[in-house]
Amino acid sequence: MTFEAMCNELGISKKPESFGTIYEKIKDTYEPYAALILSDEYITKTLSACFALSGFINEILASAREVRKNDALRLLVCIMEEWVRRGAEDIADYEAPKGEGTAFDFLHLFPMIPTMPDTVAHFRERNVPEDIIAATMQEYDFCVDMLLRNTGRPAFDKGRLDWMRRVAKSEMIRIGRFKYDLPAKRVSGMRAYKNDSGNICVLADKVDVHRSGKILGSAGCGDKTGSFRAEIEETQDKIIGYPVVDGLITNKKCELEKSEWSLCLSEDDNVVFVHIPPRESFDVAAMESSYVRAREIFAKHYPDRPYAAFFCRSWLMSRDLRKVLKPTSNILAFQDKYIHYPSLCGGTQVFNNIFPKIGVPADYNDLPEETSLQRNVKNLYINGGHILNDNGFFF
Repeated sequence: MTFEAMCNELGISKKPESFGTIYEKIKDTYEPYAALILSDEYITKTLSACFALSGFINEILASAREVRKNDALRLLVCIMEEWVRRGAEDIADYEAPKGEGTAFDFLHLFPMIPTMPDTVAHFRERNVPEDIIAATMQEYDFCVDMLLRNTGRPAFDKGRLDWMRRVAKSEMIRIGRFKYDLPAKRVSGMRAYKNDSGNICVLADKVDVHRSGKILGSAGCGDKTGSFRAEIEETQDKIIGYPVVDGLITNKKCELEKSEWSLCLSEDDNVVFVHIPPRESFDVAAMESSYVRAREIFAKHYPDRPYAAFFCRSWLMSRDLRKVLKPTSNILAFQDKYIHYPSLCGGTQVFNNIFPKIGVPADYNDLPEETSLQRNVKNLYINGGHILNDNGFFF
């Protein structure tokens, strides 16, 4: 089958440029490879060996049998497998094929399955404990289960492929309560300084600030009246900037003496990004246990990946949650470990997590009120409020 014929048959009008290059590489060899990676035996053995998806094996095999019958889908799976191995960094340029039914349920999982043994092998080469490897690979189960909960049908779509690229590259690891991206540069919009007493001062940098102290342009922060530009200035002896207090940028500059304060976190530093799996407890002991073990894992198994801090950006970091949660909520206890500062945010992530079956509504009045949190968030938005993602870090 030609590349153009595949695209036409599947209705793919938008695709990464690399797809054409990959096609030229595999066009004469993909058929036997597709027969292998889509076979019942290969899928069953690979998933079993890689701790993944045992609870969905029948649905996955049924999908594979349908894909095997379709020339265009077989070719697409092989193109995407090579694409995923290359990182799939241009995934925004990929439009999923138009179609529905069993063949399409797990279409985007099949390019991932051949990468699983490599992911496991990478972790084992670093002597990562087997329980951590298994927990990390079960992120595939989480993805399928999430769609099952939200749509009533187990599946693995383009969005899940996008998310799981980080596991395929061995760049995310599950340790207890949290998931962690391996150290990388994620900090922007601020610099943090520390003095000899251990005090931390966060100064906003290179951001436009709404009069509320949040980032101009965020949801509810579009009015430029009273806004200002925050940038750090330095003299020979001083560091001058707008400090962040309780997660908000103040409109009054402060001065730090260079003899007393030193830079401890900036955009030049690698950080460990913390992801928060949904629908799990915020038990304080479980959270702290995860952080402690994460430090041990990174120190022992990734000594070549140094980092300056743990970092998180999420709606669960939002200080606005104090308006809808009880003061005793363990979510607030989770937040309190972090030093907060604001980020540019559209205020919609909260809907995909609290109202996953609905997402962002056309009318806030249509949101359900099945839990107290849903009811409180609904009322907050009806009354003009927002839950904005905040940044946070700790050392």
